[in-house]
Amino acid sequence: MSRLAAAIALELRVQLRYGVIAVAAGLTAAWTAVLAVLPERVAATAAPFLLLVDTATFGALLVAGLLMFERAEGARATLAMTPLRTTEYLAARLVTLTGISVLSAAPIALVAARDRIGTAAEAVAALFPVLCGVGLATVLLLSLAGTMAGRAPELTRFLVVAPLPLAPLIAVPLGYLAGVLEHPAAFAVPTTAAAELVRLGVTPDAARLSGTGLAWAVGYLVLWCAGLVVVAVRHLRAELTHPTRAAHPTRVAAPVPDASPTAGAAHGAPPAPRHRRLPGGVLVALFLIDLRGVGRELVLVVIVAAPLLLALALRFGYPPVTGYVWREHGLDLGPYLPLALAVFVLLHVPMMAGSAGALRLVEDADDRTLAVLRVSPASLGWYLTYRVLLTGVAAVAGLAVAVPLSGLAPQGWGPGLAVAVLLAGLQAPLLMLAVTAVAGNKVGALAAVKGLGPVMLVPVAMWFLPDPAGWTLAWLPPFWPVQALWGAPAGIPLPAATALGLLVSAAVTALLARRTALRLREAQ
Repeated sequence: MSRLAAAIALELRVQLRYGVIAVAAGLTAAWTAVLAVLPERVAATAAPFLLLVDTATFGALLVAGLLMFERAEGARATLAMTPLRTTEYLAARLVTLTGISVLSAAPIALVAARDRIGTAAEAVAALFPVLCGVGLATVLLLSLAGTMAGRAPELTRFLVVAPLPLAPLIAVPLGYLAGVLEHPAAFAVPTTAAAELVRLGVTPDAARLSGTGLAWAVGYLVLWCAGLVVVAVRHLRAELTHPTRAAHPTRVAAPVPDASPTAGAAHGAPPAPRHRRLPGGVLVALFLIDLRGVGRELVLVVIVAAPLLLALALRFGYPPVTGYVWREHGLDLGPYLPLALAVFVLLHVPMMAGSAGALRLVEDADDRTLAVLRVSPASLGWYLTYRVLLTGVAAVAGLAVAVPLSGLAPQGWGPGLAVAVLLAGLQAPLLMLAVTAVAGNKVGALAAVKGLGPVMLVPVAMWFLPDPAGWTLAWLPPFWPVQALWGAPAGIPLPAATALGLLVSAAVTALLARRTALRLREAQ
């Protein structure tokens, strides 16, 4: 077996171990099922967006997690002492993660283009441009994310910096697909060519380029992919050759201030103020530590800024998209406004806050930061309490800003919307605990975020279900904020829905917190 084949086999075992392949298979099955139940016209319109936003970007975060986990465990240094070449190491990672995205794209594209596929030849004609577009976009994003991860000292810093170059590579093609950016200058962003290939396979009648123009655009994309792969190889080779230059220091945990009144007396230090014996003093101390780290990690800044940016994007982007869909496909999205509010704001903001909280918590465990809790009054229970409160408050605050600013709630605040925001805020710490309950390191956490995040969107299926059938989703905590927003399924007063939503969320949160505490104690 060649070195490259052996490296690919090892990569597949690693991804199986951390659940990457299982998550990809689950997401593929879920999105294929969703598109299958949608009307053919709606499915064909939505599929290119889905393939670009979710399928092509699947490995971008995971490659960062894998690289940083290997660095922390010393696997990168070990690589320099093996016969495996740098190009073979990167090729194995690119081949496996790109293969996962391409295989995932196939059933999604087939079900989206089902209205024009009758023979095997037609299926191949539809699949070929889609798989090429997804594959090239995946290689480009993986190479860029891998290079940036190699320069970032830790995962949270990567998550702060990564959107700067990655966002245009995703936003511009989406604007092009939506008809908002139809100028040829959009192809200056290489991933726009990938979007055009995907649309050519799913809805060829809507494609803007063909022949020579498409060939030039794809060639430009291939050049970008090749250039970024070369940059990634050079960066990894430099890190292996000069580890002291490329390596970054691991975040050092700031000690939790001792809240006992006699702390420090044995060392001649003045005792801490007596009021810090109160539990609130521990929570405040933990928050102050986070604030002191904002300049370094910027996680709190991201949690605060992301809902604002999302709301502004929806406010100025959603109306042009609705106009384009009506002009090009004759589909009126006006009646779907409550659905858009639930998907893009009510449940998405808690997903962002919960994901950020989960990655920070797992990183604390990976970096042995939680070890300081053994010698401080801030026990593991108080640490988890702090993380739950911070994540929940951040989600509610983000929703309070994003809901009115997004323009998707034209009726303004009402009792149902207020309750929906409160119950939706509880989903952020619930997602955080769900991720940390099943993930033991950064790689597992990223895979869990990718897999568990979309589960929060499952209750929106009640929009398409008859009234009694919607209650089959009531066991999911995110069901209750959506129920409060829409008042559907009908038959339950708002106060009762509020109480049931609080009860279900609290019960699931308590179970997940117990599981998370057990995992963190093992990591201490």
